[in-house]
Amino acid sequence: MRGMAAPTPDVLALLEATFDAVVIMDDRGRISAFNRAAEEMFGYRAADTLGRNVSMLMTADDRATHDEHLRRYLAGGEARILGRGRDVRVRHRDGSEFEVFLSVGRIPNTDPPQFVGYLHDTSLRRKALATLEQERQVNRLYLDLAQVMLVATNRSGAVQLVNQRALRVLRVDATQIIDCNWVDSCVAPDDRGIARNAFRALLMSGSDEPQSCEYHVRASDGEDRFITWRGVSLRDANNVATGVMLSGEDITDQRRAENEAHRALERMNNVSRLATMGEMAAGISHELNQPLAAIANYAQACARLLRLPAPDMPEISGALEQISTQALRAGEIIRRIRSLVRNEDVRRETQDINELIRDVHTLLASDARVHDGRLELDLAPSLPQVTVDGVQIQQVLMNLVHNAFEAQGTDMIRTEVNGSAFEVRIATRPTDAGDVEVSVSDLGPGLAGEVEQRIFEPFFTTKPAGTGLGLAISRSIIKAHDARLGYRANQPRGACFYFVLPAHMESPR
Repeated sequence: MRGMAAPTPDVLALLEATFDAVVIMDDRGRISAFNRAAEEMFGYRAADTLGRNVSMLMTADDRATHDEHLRRYLAGGEARILGRGRDVRVRHRDGSEFEVFLSVGRIPNTDPPQFVGYLHDTSLRRKALATLEQERQVNRLYLDLAQVMLVATNRSGAVQLVNQRALRVLRVDATQIIDCNWVDSCVAPDDRGIARNAFRALLMSGSDEPQSCEYHVRASDGEDRFITWRGVSLRDANNVATGVMLSGEDITDQRRAENEAHRALERMNNVSRLATMGEMAAGISHELNQPLAAIANYAQACARLLRLPAPDMPEISGALEQISTQALRAGEIIRRIRSLVRNEDVRRETQDINELIRDVHTLLASDARVHDGRLELDLAPSLPQVTVDGVQIQQVLMNLVHNAFEAQGTDMIRTEVNGSAFEVRIATRPTDAGDVEVSVSDLGPGLAGEVEQRIFEPFFTTKPAGTGLGLAISRSIIKAHDARLGYRANQPRGACFYFVLPAHMESPR
């Protein structure tokens, strides 16, 4: 048996200095050098490996073919692994197997030839890569399970990441959006200016605080979806903006529902106005009959005076003026009725609340006469103006006054207080905060505790033929004016419904 050439001291020193495992073998595959890194990798001491075949470090599959590959190379120069790096599985002393990256080369100027193998343990790297991939998959799962749209772009606005929720809203595949400009590809044309401004603001903000905006995105089928966005800028270690991350919530259906609810409330308001006017029809007809009857009487008087041989022209002129006055009075009544029953758009204007109440007083007074009652006004002077929709506030007053008269009319005993028949009082007063309180109080039986808790619920009513919508709609109207419709007991008897309207604030110049 030929002896093995031992590496020189310089070579051995070099082998001990490297971090990779190094194994040197001769032309028969026998190990002639085994460095310290190889000892740590395989669990063998160098002395236990010298002179043994390198196949001791191989798995069973590679061990069976190794010597044959070596003979072929020595016989004809056929290199199967020499000069090439590859991933292989190797065998530890304890029998476990692991993966390494192996590079094998022939040592120059050796005869017989010697070979050196460098082995780099890739198991830790593979574990790290596997862990990283697992974390990436978990993060991807989080993104895809999110119920909001998530979009990340680079500094130029090209999409780098998009989750499944965003793909579903946009109705596209990831391949159709990745690397495409977010604003140009996905934002609805009319809103692209808003989106670009928001994008620039995020890049320039220099802050980690999220910023909000709203704009439409356009799906692949042409449908626009309304999204409310929160965005932050992505920054590198030098705090330089590298892109943006957007989180968007699709509120299209919510806005549609809100708009539909608003339209339904408007329809209910109109129905309520019509119902209230229907219930007050008797009083209104009585109110109209007075000027119409006066017109008829003055016209007949004019006709008689004109048939006289010497007509009294001053008296005829006075009668004609009375006809004109009564006609204007009837027209004003009709105008007020029309403004209350027609379905108009909401118009907020700065108004005097006392004037609004006086304007509708004629109609309310007719309701009082139908119920054999009396309507009193107690209006505080010099109140601040309020910004309201006058027709809606008048509708609330009509509902409250009508309810107050009906509540007293159903009382078992129509009592008299202070010698007067029951009455309804509309009062205004300034509040301590400088706002305006409007109240409608009566002398009826008031509300029981359980009724007071439910009085504003839709469809709850104490009337046999009531709809239960009047107070619910009235509360919605007052709430839309940033106020609250409330109830308190009237003293010494009865009920009081009230609301406080914010005083009009002058715009700063």
